[in-house]
Amino acid sequence: MSQTFYEERRKDRQTERAEDRLDRITEAEERRKERAALAEERRKEREARADEERRVRAERKREKARRKAERKKARAELFAKLSKEGDTVGALVVMACGIVPALYFQLRAFNGENLPGIISLCLAVMLEAGAWVATVSGERAKREGRPVGRFRVVMWACATFAAFINYSHAPASSGGWLAWVLAAASYAGVFFWEVRGWGRHGTKATRTKAQRKEDRRRRRHDRKRRRRFPAVYARYEDILTAHPYGTVDREKAWRDAWRDTHGADLAVTAGVVAHRGRADKALAAAHGVGVETLMVEQLLDDVFGGDGGDDGPPARRSSNGPNGGPSKGGRTAKTLGRKGKQAIGRLTGRTAPKVPDRPLDPADLDRVRALADLLGGASKLSVKNVREAVGGGNTRYAMQLRDAVKAERKNR
Repeated sequence: MSQTFYEERRKDRQTERAEDRLDRITEAEERRKERAALAEERRKEREARADEERRVRAERKREKARRKAERKKARAELFAKLSKEGDTVGALVVMACGIVPALYFQLRAFNGENLPGIISLCLAVMLEAGAWVATVSGERAKREGRPVGRFRVVMWACATFAAFINYSHAPASSGGWLAWVLAAASYAGVFFWEVRGWGRHGTKATRTKAQRKEDRRRRRHDRKRRRRFPAVYARYEDILTAHPYGTVDREKAWRDAWRDTHGADLAVTAGVVAHRGRADKALAAAHGVGVETLMVEQLLDDVFGGDGGDDGPPARRSSNGPNGGPSKGGRTAKTLGRKGKQAIGRLTGRTAPKVPDRPLDPADLDRVRALADLLGGASKLSVKNVREAVGGGNTRYAMQLRDAVKAERKNR
């Protein structure tokens, strides 16, 4: 029994020792896991801090780059503005260089009259500031399109008064040149500011050279009209004045004024019509016909078109009339086409000799055939398009070509 007891006890102790080892191993594993978890947590914290530091550095870098870009942009804008405002910068420099000596010598002048210092200062500043108030106000009025005459009067009055004080109280110098320099100092600022305004707001500065040249031409043309046609110009002004401003075209008003004054188209007067009549009589006498016959021939020429014979090109009128068109005084008698000659014979009793038909040119026939094919048939041919196809010629020849091609196509 005792041996069995001891054996069991020994086994129990072995079991307890084994369980203790397992417990120690388990505790060690748990401690290892805890250390690993703590190390992982610390690693994550380090990584988070590193990420935050990188983010902060990147943000600072971006902010620095942004501020640098803004400074660069501001410098570029300032440079562009200074370049654009170069006249303003120059005018301000002149103003500063003119005001300082002007104020100094005005103060000396007032102090020389035994005035208190504050009074002398106020009077000197009043003159200079008054000139600049008027200058700035005039600049604003000019920019807004308002009248600037009164502002300029005040500006130059103040500058003139200050210049007189500087001139009359200038220190003595050989030749008196210093007095003139000091007087110019009072004028310099307002004068060069005015020069700046001329370059910025003048109406001529906004117009091109071509536009200004065209305006001068229009003014010269208007002056010529007024001098050469005073009666028409008076009526022209009446028409423009009677209508609301800008509602009547000026050239239309001139045409209406001409018709009201002379009763005829533009540039035609009673003298011009009388001269045409005398020219027609002289031309009719030279051809041995009456004026009526010549007028009928000219009318038929206008209706049917003249030519220089059956083989020649159409004749043209002289274009030396008063309006740049045909001049009745420069007309010449022309041989008309067959239709016109027959009409003259019926109207005037004169007969014209018949002209034999001109032989048809094979090349012209080929052109007319090609034209018929292009138009879609000979029925589309006309005297006009046949004449254009063969390059001119008289009407009778064109009719012969047209009829010949139509006959060919009809017999096919």
